[in-house]
Amino acid sequence: PQRVGSIEQVAHARARAAFYPSLSRGATAGSAGPRVSDLFDAANTLWSLGLSLAQVLFDGGALQAALDSAQASRGVAVAGYRQAVLAAFQSVEDLLAQRRGLNEQLALRQQASAAANLTEQQVLNRYRAGQVDFTDVVTAQASALAARRSLVQLQVGLQTNAIALVQALGGGWSPDAK
Repeated sequence: PQRVGSIEQVAHARARAAFYPSLSRGATAGSAGPRVSDLFDAANTLWSLGLSLAQVLFDGGALQAALDSAQASRGVAVAGYRQAVLAAFQSVEDLLAQRRGLNEQLALRQQASAAANLTEQQVLNRYRAGQVDFTDVVTAQASALAARRSLVQLQVGLQTNAIALVQALGGGWSPDAK
């Protein structure tokens, strides 16, 4: 968007400059003579130095139309840039809100995983003491595994959120970076 805005500003400046007279300068040097040997004679050397001033007197409104078009294009570019900036701010805010929610869930899932691990250990100790069947051990292990899996999935979500947040803030990476 910044480059587009710069291009539109240059177009606007050119359209505006067309309203003013143009001034150009020029210089030429040469030699004149009827014979080839006269080409190097100082008396036959010609010099010309001058300025040229030009102004369009009547263009049928073309200059004003070009200026209006450039101003409209610049306005569209500025509006597009503003929209892109607002969308970027919205994206960052959404990702930050998502991150707050994920962090709250993380604390709860860590507690649930710790409780499931403790239960698994207690059931395993009770099985070794002969107080429960092995099916209770398998059930406790499955519950602990599910809690750990849920915790890992949430941690992956947090990492994915962090990557998206870096990108939304203008960061990035190159796969070819060394």
